[in-house]
Amino acid sequence: MDTPIAMAAENHHHLIDIAPPDAATATATGGGGGKGEGEGDKKWLRKLTSATVNTAVLRGLIARTPMLWYLGERSGTIFRPCARRERVEVLHTVRAVAIGPFHRGDRGLPFPDDAKLPFMRYLQDQCDLDVDRYVAALCAERDRLRDEFSTDADDAAAAETYLDSEDAFLEMLLLDSCFLLVASLMLSRAGTGDDADSVARAASINRDYFILHMAVAQHADDIKLDMLVLENQVPFAAVKLLAASCPGLKLRCPVEELVLGCFDDLCPRRARRGPGHAGGEQFHHVLHLFHWSRVPDDKYLVLSTPRKLLRIKKESERLFPCATELRRSAVWFRRASPSSSCSDLDMCFWRHPAVPVAVMSLPRVHVHEYTAAVLHNLLAFEKHFYWAHGACVTAHVARMEGLLRCPQDATMLRRRGVLATTRRSDAELVALFRELGAETVGARLPDEYGVMLDAVARHRGRWVSGWCGGFVLHFFPSPWVAVSLVAAAALIFVPAMLQTVYTMLGYLQQQSNG
Repeated sequence: MDTPIAMAAENHHHLIDIAPPDAATATATGGGGGKGEGEGDKKWLRKLTSATVNTAVLRGLIARTPMLWYLGERSGTIFRPCARRERVEVLHTVRAVAIGPFHRGDRGLPFPDDAKLPFMRYLQDQCDLDVDRYVAALCAERDRLRDEFSTDADDAAAAETYLDSEDAFLEMLLLDSCFLLVASLMLSRAGTGDDADSVARAASINRDYFILHMAVAQHADDIKLDMLVLENQVPFAAVKLLAASCPGLKLRCPVEELVLGCFDDLCPRRARRGPGHAGGEQFHHVLHLFHWSRVPDDKYLVLSTPRKLLRIKKESERLFPCATELRRSAVWFRRASPSSSCSDLDMCFWRHPAVPVAVMSLPRVHVHEYTAAVLHNLLAFEKHFYWAHGACVTAHVARMEGLLRCPQDATMLRRRGVLATTRRSDAELVALFRELGAETVGARLPDEYGVMLDAVARHRGRWVSGWCGGFVLHFFPSPWVAVSLVAAAALIFVPAMLQTVYTMLGYLQQQSNG
Protein backbone atom coordinates (compact mmCIF):
# COMPACT_ATOMS: atom_id res chain seq x y z
CA MET A 1 0.00 0.00 0.00
CA ASP A 2 1.34 3.41 -0.94
CA THR A 3 2.30 5.75 1.85
CA PRO A 4 0.64 9.20 2.15
CA ILE A 5 3.92 10.81 1.16
CA ALA A 6 4.05 8.76 -2.03
CA MET A 7 0.44 9.60 -2.89
CA ALA A 8 1.11 13.27 -2.40
CA ALA A 9 4.15 13.02 -4.67
CA GLU A 10 2.20 11.27 -7.42
CA ASN A 11 -0.71 13.74 -7.31
CA HIS A 12 1.20 16.91 -6.52
CA HIS A 13 -0.63 18.70 -9.35
CA HIS A 14 -4.09 17.91 -7.99
CA LEU A 15 -3.79 17.48 -4.21
CA ILE A 16 -3.46 20.17 -1.57
CA ASP A 17 -3.52 18.60 1.89
CA ILE A 18 -4.67 21.21 4.42
CA ALA A 19 -5.75 18.75 7.11
CA PRO A 20 -3.98 19.15 10.49
CA PRO A 21 -1.02 16.77 10.83
CA ASP A 22 -1.42 13.77 13.06
CA ALA A 23 0.78 13.09 16.04
CA ALA A 24 3.13 10.75 14.18
CA THR A 25 3.79 13.20 11.42
CA ALA A 26 4.31 16.00 13.92
CA THR A 27 6.85 13.92 15.81
CA ALA A 28 8.65 13.00 12.61
CA THR A 29 8.91 16.63 11.54
CA GLY A 30 10.55 17.86 14.65
CA GLY A 31 8.16 17.94 17.60
CA GLY A 32 6.64 21.07 19.15
CA GLY A 33 8.67 23.71 17.32
CA GLY A 34 7.97 22.19 13.92
CA LYS A 35 4.29 21.85 14.75
CA GLY A 36 3.98 25.55 15.61
CA GLU A 37 5.69 26.56 12.40
CA GLY A 38 3.43 24.22 10.43
CA GLU A 39 0.33 25.69 12.04
CA GLY A 40 1.48 29.17 11.00
CA ASP A 41 1.84 27.98 7.41
CA LYS A 42 -1.63 26.41 7.51
CA LYS A 43 -3.32 29.64 8.68
CA TRP A 44 -2.49 31.69 5.61
CA LEU A 45 -3.39 28.73 3.41
CA ARG A 46 -6.75 28.32 5.14
CA LYS A 47 -7.33 32.06 4.71
CA LEU A 48 -6.66 31.89 0.97
CA THR A 49 -8.97 28.90 0.51
CA SER A 50 -11.75 30.13 2.82
CA ALA A 51 -15.12 30.56 1.13
CA THR A 52 -16.06 33.24 3.68
CA VAL A 53 -13.04 35.37 2.83
CA ASN A 54 -13.67 34.91 -0.88
CA THR A 55 -17.28 36.01 -0.48
CA ALA A 56 -16.24 39.07 1.50
CA VAL A 57 -13.67 40.04 -1.15
CA LEU A 58 -16.22 39.65 -3.95
CA ARG A 59 -18.76 41.71 -2.01
CA GLY A 60 -16.22 44.50 -1.59
CA LEU A 61 -15.31 44.33 -5.28
CA ILE A 62 -18.97 44.62 -6.24
CA ALA A 63 -19.37 47.61 -3.95
CA ARG A 64 -16.44 49.36 -5.64
CA THR A 65 -17.66 48.60 -9.18
CA PRO A 66 -20.80 50.59 -10.13
CA MET A 67 -21.36 48.46 -13.22
CA LEU A 68 -21.89 45.44 -10.94
CA TRP A 69 -24.39 47.11 -8.60
CA TYR A 70 -27.09 44.60 -9.54
CA LEU A 71 -24.96 41.67 -8.34
CA GLY A 72 -24.68 42.87 -4.76
CA GLU A 73 -26.47 41.00 -2.03
CA ARG A 74 -27.82 44.32 -0.71
CA SER A 75 -28.43 46.07 -3.99
CA GLY A 76 -30.80 48.64 -2.55
CA THR A 77 -32.73 50.78 -5.01
CA ILE A 78 -34.78 52.77 -2.47
CA PHE A 79 -32.73 55.08 -0.26
CA ARG A 80 -32.21 58.61 0.92
CA PRO A 81 -29.98 60.61 -1.46
CA CYS A 82 -26.65 61.11 0.31
CA ALA A 83 -25.92 64.66 -0.82
CA ARG A 84 -28.89 66.71 0.35
CA ARG A 85 -28.33 70.44 0.20
CA GLU A 86 -30.50 72.77 2.23
CA ARG A 87 -32.14 74.54 -0.70
CA VAL A 88 -33.36 71.24 -2.18
CA GLU A 89 -34.47 69.76 1.13
CA VAL A 90 -38.09 70.54 0.28
CA LEU A 91 -37.83 68.33 -2.81
CA HIS A 92 -37.34 65.30 -0.53
CA THR A 93 -40.27 66.10 1.74
CA VAL A 94 -43.45 64.10 1.25
CA ARG A 95 -46.71 65.98 1.19
CA ALA A 96 -49.49 63.48 1.74
CA VAL A 97 -48.36 59.90 2.36
CA ALA A 98 -45.25 58.09 3.61
CA ILE A 99 -44.45 55.02 1.50
CA GLY A 100 -41.60 52.87 2.71
CA PRO A 101 -39.56 53.25 5.92
CA PHE A 102 -37.74 56.56 5.51
CA HIS A 103 -40.64 59.01 6.04
CA ARG A 104 -42.61 56.83 8.43
CA GLY A 105 -42.05 59.20 11.36
CA ASP A 106 -43.22 62.36 9.57
CA ARG A 107 -46.10 64.06 11.37
CA GLY A 108 -49.14 65.82 10.01
CA LEU A 109 -49.55 63.72 6.86
CA PRO A 110 -53.14 63.27 5.60
CA PHE A 111 -52.58 59.49 5.23
CA PRO A 112 -50.77 58.00 8.25
CA ASP A 113 -50.56 54.25 8.78
CA ASP A 114 -53.98 53.92 10.39
CA ALA A 115 -55.56 55.81 7.47
CA LYS A 116 -54.27 53.11 5.09
CA LEU A 117 -56.33 50.38 6.73
CA PRO A 118 -59.57 51.31 4.86
CA PHE A 119 -57.69 50.87 1.58
CA MET A 120 -56.90 47.29 2.51
CA ARG A 121 -60.50 46.78 3.58
CA TYR A 122 -61.69 48.12 0.24
CA LEU A 123 -59.63 45.52 -1.62
CA GLN A 124 -61.07 42.81 0.63
CA ASP A 125 -64.67 43.85 -0.01
CA GLN A 126 -64.49 44.91 -3.67
CA CYS A 127 -61.65 42.78 -5.07
CA ASP A 128 -61.77 39.66 -2.86
CA LEU A 129 -58.28 40.21 -1.45
CA ASP A 130 -57.02 37.21 0.50
CA VAL A 131 -54.78 38.91 3.07
CA ASP A 132 -53.35 35.64 4.40
CA ARG A 133 -52.40 34.50 0.93
CA TYR A 134 -50.80 37.84 0.16
CA VAL A 135 -48.80 37.92 3.39
CA ALA A 136 -47.62 34.37 2.69
CA ALA A 137 -46.44 35.49 -0.75
CA LEU A 138 -44.60 38.40 0.86
CA CYS A 139 -42.95 36.04 3.34
CA ALA A 140 -41.72 33.86 0.49
CA GLU A 141 -40.15 36.92 -1.20
CA ARG A 142 -39.15 38.66 2.03
CA ASP A 143 -35.38 38.60 1.54
CA ARG A 144 -35.55 39.77 -2.07
CA LEU A 145 -37.94 42.59 -1.20
CA ARG A 146 -35.84 43.71 1.76
CA ASP A 147 -32.76 43.91 -0.46
CA GLU A 148 -34.46 46.68 -2.44
CA PHE A 149 -33.99 49.02 0.53
CA SER A 150 -30.64 50.61 1.23
CA THR A 151 -29.13 50.13 4.67
CA ASP A 152 -26.28 52.63 4.53
CA ALA A 153 -25.10 54.30 7.70
CA ASP A 154 -27.12 57.45 6.98
CA ASP A 155 -30.27 55.42 6.40
CA ALA A 156 -29.94 52.84 9.16
CA ALA A 157 -31.56 54.95 11.87
CA ALA A 158 -34.60 55.75 9.75
CA ALA A 159 -35.10 52.22 8.42
CA GLU A 160 -34.02 50.09 11.38
CA THR A 161 -37.47 49.74 12.95
CA TYR A 162 -39.19 48.52 9.80
CA LEU A 163 -36.43 46.56 8.07
CA ASP A 164 -35.05 44.64 11.04
CA SER A 165 -38.41 43.48 12.38
CA GLU A 166 -40.12 40.89 10.20
CA ASP A 167 -43.62 41.77 11.40
CA ALA A 168 -43.12 45.52 10.95
CA PHE A 169 -41.63 44.94 7.50
CA LEU A 170 -44.55 42.81 6.30
CA GLU A 171 -47.08 45.24 7.76
CA MET A 172 -45.38 48.14 5.97
CA LEU A 173 -45.47 46.30 2.62
CA LEU A 174 -49.10 45.30 3.13
CA LEU A 175 -50.38 48.80 3.96
CA ASP A 176 -48.30 50.66 1.39
CA SER A 177 -49.08 48.24 -1.45
CA CYS A 178 -52.80 48.46 -0.72
CA PHE A 179 -52.64 52.25 -0.73
CA LEU A 180 -50.71 52.37 -4.02
CA LEU A 181 -53.03 49.96 -5.79
CA VAL A 182 -56.28 51.60 -4.64
CA ALA A 183 -54.94 55.11 -5.29
CA SER A 184 -53.93 54.01 -8.79
CA LEU A 185 -57.42 52.61 -9.39
CA MET A 186 -58.90 55.98 -8.40
CA LEU A 187 -56.41 58.29 -10.13
CA SER A 188 -55.44 56.35 -13.23
CA ARG A 189 -56.90 57.15 -16.63
CA ALA A 190 -56.42 53.57 -17.74
CA GLY A 191 -59.47 51.31 -17.86
CA THR A 192 -60.16 49.06 -14.89
CA GLY A 193 -62.78 46.69 -16.25
CA ASP A 194 -65.47 46.07 -18.82
CA ASP A 195 -68.90 47.68 -18.78
CA ALA A 196 -70.59 44.86 -16.84
CA ASP A 197 -67.90 44.94 -14.17
CA SER A 198 -68.16 48.73 -13.92
CA VAL A 199 -71.92 48.53 -13.41
CA ALA A 200 -71.54 45.89 -10.71
CA ARG A 201 -68.82 47.89 -8.99
CA ALA A 202 -70.90 51.08 -9.11
CA ALA A 203 -73.83 49.22 -7.54
CA SER A 204 -71.65 48.17 -4.60
CA ILE A 205 -70.25 51.61 -3.83
CA ASN A 206 -70.84 52.44 -0.19
CA ARG A 207 -70.13 55.23 2.22
CA ASP A 208 -66.59 54.02 3.04
CA TYR A 209 -65.62 53.93 -0.63
CA PHE A 210 -67.01 57.44 -1.11
CA ILE A 211 -64.91 58.73 1.79
CA LEU A 212 -61.74 57.15 0.40
CA HIS A 213 -62.40 58.47 -3.09
CA MET A 214 -62.98 62.03 -1.84
CA ALA A 215 -59.87 61.91 0.36
CA VAL A 216 -57.69 60.73 -2.52
CA ALA A 217 -59.24 63.26 -4.91
CA GLN A 218 -58.57 66.11 -2.49
CA HIS A 219 -54.86 65.24 -2.23
CA ALA A 220 -54.43 63.80 -5.74
CA ASP A 221 -51.62 66.14 -6.85
CA ASP A 222 -49.62 65.62 -3.66
CA ILE A 223 -50.06 61.84 -3.80
CA LYS A 224 -48.77 61.71 -7.37
CA LEU A 225 -45.66 63.69 -6.44
CA ASP A 226 -45.08 61.56 -3.34
CA MET A 227 -45.16 58.44 -5.53
CA LEU A 228 -42.17 59.87 -7.47
CA VAL A 229 -39.90 60.69 -4.51
CA LEU A 230 -36.85 58.41 -4.66
CA GLU A 231 -36.83 57.55 -0.96
CA ASN A 232 -40.63 57.20 -0.76
CA GLN A 233 -40.98 53.87 -2.55
CA VAL A 234 -41.81 50.22 -2.00
CA PRO A 235 -40.73 47.40 -4.32
CA PHE A 236 -43.01 47.24 -7.33
CA ALA A 237 -42.95 43.46 -7.07
CA ALA A 238 -45.03 43.77 -3.88
CA VAL A 239 -47.70 45.75 -5.76
CA LYS A 240 -47.82 43.11 -8.51
CA LEU A 241 -48.14 40.37 -5.92
CA LEU A 242 -51.04 42.28 -4.37
CA ALA A 243 -52.86 42.55 -7.70
CA ALA A 244 -52.38 38.82 -8.25
CA SER A 245 -53.87 38.16 -4.81
CA CYS A 246 -57.13 39.97 -5.73
CA PRO A 247 -59.26 37.57 -7.83
CA GLY A 248 -62.02 40.14 -8.14
CA LEU A 249 -59.73 42.79 -9.62
CA LYS A 250 -60.47 42.87 -13.35
CA LEU A 251 -57.89 44.94 -15.21
CA ARG A 252 -57.90 45.57 -18.95
CA CYS A 253 -54.21 46.49 -18.84
CA PRO A 254 -51.10 45.43 -16.92
CA VAL A 255 -50.49 46.82 -13.46
CA GLU A 256 -47.64 48.92 -14.88
CA GLU A 257 -50.00 50.66 -17.30
CA LEU A 258 -52.51 51.24 -14.50
CA VAL A 259 -49.89 53.02 -12.39
CA LEU A 260 -48.55 55.01 -15.34
CA GLY A 261 -52.08 56.22 -16.01
CA CYS A 262 -51.83 58.29 -12.83
CA PHE A 263 -49.13 60.47 -14.41
CA ASP A 264 -50.61 61.10 -17.86
CA ASP A 265 -51.25 64.72 -16.90
CA LEU A 266 -47.67 65.29 -15.67
CA CYS A 267 -44.78 66.58 -17.77
CA PRO A 268 -42.58 65.35 -19.30
CA ARG A 269 -44.93 63.41 -21.51
CA ARG A 270 -44.46 59.75 -22.30
CA ALA A 271 -41.82 58.62 -24.76
CA ARG A 272 -42.94 54.97 -24.71
CA ARG A 273 -46.49 53.75 -24.99
CA GLY A 274 -47.27 50.68 -22.94
CA PRO A 275 -45.03 48.67 -20.61
CA GLY A 276 -45.90 45.60 -22.68
CA HIS A 277 -43.04 46.66 -24.98
CA ALA A 278 -40.53 46.67 -22.11
CA GLY A 279 -39.11 43.33 -23.21
CA GLY A 280 -39.84 41.66 -19.88
CA GLU A 281 -38.10 44.37 -17.87
CA GLN A 282 -38.68 44.21 -14.13
CA PHE A 283 -39.27 47.58 -12.49
CA HIS A 284 -37.87 48.23 -9.03
CA HIS A 285 -40.44 50.81 -7.96
CA VAL A 286 -42.83 53.46 -9.27
CA LEU A 287 -40.08 56.03 -9.94
CA HIS A 288 -38.20 53.47 -12.04
CA LEU A 289 -41.37 52.80 -14.04
CA PHE A 290 -41.98 56.54 -14.51
CA HIS A 291 -38.38 57.09 -15.64
CA TRP A 292 -38.61 54.22 -18.14
CA SER A 293 -41.78 55.69 -19.67
CA ARG A 294 -40.29 59.17 -20.15
CA VAL A 295 -36.88 58.51 -21.69
CA PRO A 296 -36.39 57.66 -25.39
CA ASP A 297 -35.77 54.05 -26.28
CA ASP A 298 -32.22 52.96 -27.19
CA LYS A 299 -30.73 56.41 -26.53
CA TYR A 300 -28.63 58.03 -23.79
CA LEU A 301 -27.40 54.64 -22.54
CA VAL A 302 -23.69 54.58 -23.49
CA LEU A 303 -21.93 56.94 -21.12
CA SER A 304 -18.84 59.07 -21.61
CA THR A 305 -16.50 60.54 -19.02
CA PRO A 306 -17.72 62.90 -16.29
CA ARG A 307 -18.14 66.49 -17.37
CA LYS A 308 -15.61 67.77 -14.82
CA LEU A 309 -12.93 65.50 -16.37
CA LEU A 310 -13.43 66.59 -19.99
CA ARG A 311 -10.46 68.25 -21.66
CA ILE A 312 -11.92 71.66 -22.37
CA LYS A 313 -9.98 73.91 -24.73
CA LYS A 314 -11.71 77.17 -23.87
CA GLU A 315 -13.51 78.42 -20.82
CA SER A 316 -16.56 79.24 -23.00
CA GLU A 317 -16.87 75.55 -23.86
CA ARG A 318 -17.21 74.44 -20.23
CA LEU A 319 -21.00 74.38 -20.53
CA PHE A 320 -23.37 73.96 -23.40
CA PRO A 321 -23.42 77.29 -25.32
CA CYS A 322 -26.25 79.61 -24.37
CA ALA A 323 -29.08 80.45 -26.74
CA THR A 324 -27.73 83.94 -27.51
CA GLU A 325 -24.28 82.60 -28.40
CA LEU A 326 -25.82 79.99 -30.66
CA ARG A 327 -27.91 82.62 -32.39
CA ARG A 328 -24.77 84.67 -33.09
CA SER A 329 -23.41 81.53 -34.77
CA ALA A 330 -26.42 81.25 -37.12
CA VAL A 331 -28.19 78.48 -35.19
CA TRP A 332 -31.95 78.64 -35.65
CA PHE A 333 -34.15 77.18 -32.94
CA ARG A 334 -37.10 75.11 -34.03
CA ARG A 335 -39.75 73.67 -31.73
CA ALA A 336 -40.21 69.96 -32.30
CA SER A 337 -43.66 68.88 -33.37
CA PRO A 338 -45.64 67.09 -30.63
CA SER A 339 -46.48 64.36 -33.13
CA SER A 340 -42.82 63.66 -33.90
CA SER A 341 -40.78 60.89 -32.32
CA CYS A 342 -38.80 63.47 -30.32
CA SER A 343 -39.69 63.16 -26.64
CA ASP A 344 -39.78 65.93 -24.06
CA LEU A 345 -36.25 65.01 -22.98
CA ASP A 346 -34.63 64.78 -26.40
CA MET A 347 -32.93 67.40 -28.59
CA CYS A 348 -31.59 67.28 -32.13
CA PHE A 349 -28.90 69.36 -33.87
CA TRP A 350 -28.56 69.46 -37.64
CA ARG A 351 -25.70 71.02 -39.64
CA HIS A 352 -24.26 70.60 -43.12
CA PRO A 353 -20.72 71.56 -44.16
CA ALA A 354 -22.03 73.43 -47.23
CA VAL A 355 -24.67 75.41 -45.33
CA PRO A 356 -23.71 78.23 -42.94
CA VAL A 357 -26.94 77.85 -40.94
CA ALA A 358 -27.62 75.05 -38.41
CA VAL A 359 -30.92 74.01 -36.85
CA MET A 360 -31.48 72.92 -33.26
CA SER A 361 -34.78 71.14 -32.67
CA LEU A 362 -36.01 71.33 -29.09
CA PRO A 363 -39.11 69.87 -27.49
CA ARG A 364 -41.48 72.25 -25.81
CA VAL A 365 -40.38 72.59 -22.19
CA HIS A 366 -43.35 72.93 -19.84
CA VAL A 367 -42.35 74.36 -16.45
CA HIS A 368 -44.90 73.88 -13.69
CA GLU A 369 -44.81 74.13 -9.93
CA TYR A 370 -43.91 70.44 -9.67
CA THR A 371 -41.23 70.42 -12.40
CA ALA A 372 -38.30 70.94 -10.02
CA ALA A 373 -39.40 68.07 -7.76
CA VAL A 374 -39.95 65.61 -10.63
CA LEU A 375 -36.68 66.42 -12.41
CA HIS A 376 -34.72 66.35 -9.17
CA ASN A 377 -35.90 62.85 -8.27
CA LEU A 378 -35.25 61.62 -11.82
CA LEU A 379 -31.72 63.05 -11.56
CA ALA A 380 -31.20 61.32 -8.21
CA PHE A 381 -32.36 58.02 -9.71
CA GLU A 382 -29.97 58.34 -12.68
CA LYS A 383 -27.11 59.45 -10.46
CA HIS A 384 -27.04 56.08 -8.71
CA PHE A 385 -28.21 53.78 -11.51
CA TYR A 386 -26.81 55.35 -14.69
CA TRP A 387 -25.03 52.11 -15.62
CA ALA A 388 -28.34 50.28 -15.89
CA HIS A 389 -30.80 53.00 -16.93
CA GLY A 390 -28.77 55.68 -18.74
CA ALA A 391 -28.65 59.42 -18.09
CA CYS A 392 -31.22 61.00 -20.39
CA VAL A 393 -32.61 63.43 -17.80
CA THR A 394 -29.08 64.38 -16.75
CA ALA A 395 -28.18 65.28 -20.33
CA HIS A 396 -31.44 67.23 -20.78
CA VAL A 397 -30.87 69.31 -17.63
CA ALA A 398 -27.21 69.93 -18.55
CA ARG A 399 -28.22 71.24 -21.99
CA MET A 400 -31.02 73.41 -20.63
CA GLU A 401 -28.67 74.84 -18.02
CA GLY A 402 -26.27 75.83 -20.78
CA LEU A 403 -28.97 77.29 -23.06
CA LEU A 404 -30.48 79.41 -20.27
CA ARG A 405 -27.55 81.44 -19.00
CA CYS A 406 -29.36 84.78 -18.62
CA PRO A 407 -32.94 86.12 -18.81
CA GLN A 408 -32.39 87.20 -22.42
CA ASP A 409 -31.89 83.54 -23.36
CA ALA A 410 -35.18 82.61 -21.73
CA THR A 411 -36.94 85.47 -23.51
CA MET A 412 -35.70 84.34 -26.91
CA LEU A 413 -36.63 80.68 -26.34
CA ARG A 414 -40.01 81.77 -25.07
CA ARG A 415 -40.61 83.67 -28.32
CA ARG A 416 -39.59 80.62 -30.31
CA GLY A 417 -42.22 78.58 -28.46
CA VAL A 418 -39.69 76.34 -26.72
CA LEU A 419 -40.43 77.49 -23.17
CA ALA A 420 -44.06 77.25 -22.10
CA THR A 421 -44.74 78.76 -18.68
CA THR A 422 -46.86 81.60 -17.38
CA ARG A 423 -46.10 81.48 -13.64
CA ARG A 424 -42.32 81.94 -13.73
CA SER A 425 -40.34 84.91 -14.92
CA ASP A 426 -37.30 84.60 -17.15
CA ALA A 427 -34.94 85.10 -14.20
CA GLU A 428 -36.75 82.37 -12.24
CA LEU A 429 -36.39 79.94 -15.15
CA VAL A 430 -32.65 80.59 -15.28
CA ALA A 431 -32.35 80.04 -11.52
CA LEU A 432 -34.40 76.82 -11.74
CA PHE A 433 -32.18 75.13 -14.32
CA ARG A 434 -29.03 76.49 -12.71
CA GLU A 435 -30.01 74.83 -9.44
CA LEU A 436 -30.89 71.58 -11.21
CA GLY A 437 -27.68 71.79 -13.24
CA ALA A 438 -25.65 71.74 -10.04
CA GLU A 439 -26.84 68.15 -9.58
CA THR A 440 -25.20 67.15 -12.89
CA VAL A 441 -21.67 68.29 -12.01
CA GLY A 442 -19.42 65.26 -11.97
CA ALA A 443 -22.13 62.98 -13.37
CA ARG A 444 -21.38 60.73 -16.32
CA LEU A 445 -23.13 62.05 -19.41
CA PRO A 446 -24.26 60.03 -22.44
CA ASP A 447 -22.30 59.96 -25.65
CA GLU A 448 -25.19 61.79 -27.35
CA TYR A 449 -24.39 64.81 -25.20
CA GLY A 450 -20.73 64.79 -26.23
CA VAL A 451 -21.58 64.26 -29.91
CA MET A 452 -23.94 67.25 -29.92
CA LEU A 453 -21.43 69.37 -28.00
CA ASP A 454 -18.72 68.56 -30.56
CA ALA A 455 -21.05 69.29 -33.50
CA VAL A 456 -21.99 72.67 -32.00
CA ALA A 457 -18.32 73.50 -31.38
CA ARG A 458 -17.40 72.68 -35.00
CA HIS A 459 -20.26 74.81 -36.28
CA ARG A 460 -19.30 77.75 -34.10
CA GLY A 461 -15.70 77.43 -35.27
CA ARG A 462 -16.61 78.29 -38.89
CA TRP A 463 -16.15 81.96 -39.73
CA VAL A 464 -18.96 81.91 -42.30
CA SER A 465 -21.46 80.84 -39.61
CA GLY A 466 -20.31 83.65 -37.33
CA TRP A 467 -20.54 86.18 -40.17
CA CYS A 468 -24.01 85.00 -41.17
CA GLY A 469 -25.27 85.07 -37.59
CA GLY A 470 -23.81 88.54 -36.99
CA PHE A 471 -25.31 89.87 -40.22
CA VAL A 472 -28.76 88.64 -39.31
CA LEU A 473 -28.55 89.99 -35.76
CA HIS A 474 -27.32 93.39 -36.97
CA PHE A 475 -29.69 93.95 -39.87
CA PHE A 476 -32.59 91.75 -38.81
CA PRO A 477 -32.64 91.88 -34.99
CA SER A 478 -36.35 91.09 -34.97
CA PRO A 479 -38.65 89.17 -37.32
CA TRP A 480 -40.72 92.33 -37.64
CA VAL A 481 -37.76 94.04 -39.31
CA ALA A 482 -37.75 91.45 -42.06
CA VAL A 483 -41.52 91.77 -42.41
CA SER A 484 -41.20 95.55 -42.65
CA LEU A 485 -38.52 95.30 -45.35
CA VAL A 486 -40.61 92.87 -47.35
CA ALA A 487 -43.64 95.16 -47.04
CA ALA A 488 -41.60 98.20 -48.10
CA ALA A 489 -40.19 96.32 -51.08
CA ALA A 490 -43.68 95.27 -52.04
CA LEU A 491 -44.97 98.85 -51.84
CA ILE A 492 -42.12 100.13 -54.03
CA PHE A 493 -41.67 97.43 -56.62
CA VAL A 494 -45.16 96.00 -57.04
CA PRO A 495 -46.75 99.26 -58.36
CA ALA A 496 -43.77 99.77 -60.68
CA MET A 497 -44.10 96.24 -62.01
CA LEU A 498 -47.82 96.65 -62.51
CA GLN A 499 -47.26 99.92 -64.39
CA THR A 500 -44.71 98.22 -66.61
CA VAL A 501 -47.07 95.36 -67.35
CA TYR A 502 -49.95 97.74 -68.21
CA THR A 503 -47.66 99.76 -70.53
CA MET A 504 -46.54 96.62 -72.34
CA LEU A 505 -50.09 95.38 -72.71
CA GLY A 506 -51.19 98.79 -74.14
CA TYR A 507 -48.33 98.77 -76.60
CA LEU A 508 -49.15 95.22 -77.75
CA GLN A 509 -52.80 96.15 -78.17
CA GLN A 510 -51.91 99.16 -80.34
CA GLN A 511 -49.67 97.00 -82.50
CA SER A 512 -52.43 94.45 -82.99
CA ASN A 513 -54.97 97.17 -83.95
CA GLY A 514 -52.53 98.75 -86.38
